[in-house]
Amino acid sequence: MQELLLRIKNKVAVSILCFIVIFFIFRHCALIDISTIGSLSSYVVYPFLRVQQLVIEPIKVWLNRHVLINDLNNEIRCLQKERDELYGENIALKAKHYFADETNELRNFNKKYLLERGHIVQVLARHFSSNNQFFLMNAGSRHGIKKDMVALYNNCIVGRVGEVYPWYSKIFLITDAECKVAAMCPESGACGIHEGINDEQHTVLRYVSHLKKVIVNSMMLSSGEGLIFPRGFALGSIESVQKGELFYSINVRPALDFQTLCYCVLIAKEEIEAIPTQCHLQ
Repeated sequence: MQELLLRIKNKVAVSILCFIVIFFIFRHCALIDISTIGSLSSYVVYPFLRVQQLVIEPIKVWLNRHVLINDLNNEIRCLQKERDELYGENIALKAKHYFADETNELRNFNKKYLLERGHIVQVLARHFSSNNQFFLMNAGSRHGIKKDMVALYNNCIVGRVGEVYPWYSKIFLITDAECKVAAMCPESGACGIHEGINDEQHTVLRYVSHLKKVIVNSMMLSSGEGLIFPRGFALGSIESVQKGELFYSINVRPALDFQTLCYCVLIAKEEIEAIPTQCHLQ
């Protein structure tokens, strides 16, 4: 009980003391004019203003800049994503456009000569050596490709299908030494056997009688004799002629550039219908 009374007395004493201090402060301030009060308050306010200028404002600027940078980074990421999507779409459209341009002649050729069963295929790999010359194509037995189908491009013979696998096939080019095509020269009527010599730039025409007339730069076409190659498709043009005792020695320049050829049509001889007897390179 005594402790409680002592605490109450102390609180009352402190309250009285605070009241006396406040009274004297107000009384002293009443004697000071307003300008003096403003001057005194400036000393108190100025440090806070300097702190705000030197510390708080830079922090605000940094925070705002940080937020702005984050917003810009987010916007950049969105733009990059849109750019990547548009770039991908552009590549797809260009690829479709490129394929359409590259195969337009083939599709027109396919339609013109009623090659409904022809397969437009793409070159996967090329092989040119002194031993053999062939293409690997992106179609095989699962796509209906069969051995001894003929490879054609824009009225020209590319070669024949020599080996067939489930997903791809091998085409032996007319420049391959094992590829032989019965051929004729429409301008002179000379006939012979076109053979490759494992050189993509040159082939030969053999067994042409020296009694026949052979014209340099004249076109050479397939004659259709045999079971594989159809009649009336270009093989190349005669580059040079040397007369022998019984046969000419004839060098031929292939009609196609096998280094740049990308597509061709694969079709069997018996599936080609209504082929004109005059067949010229475009």
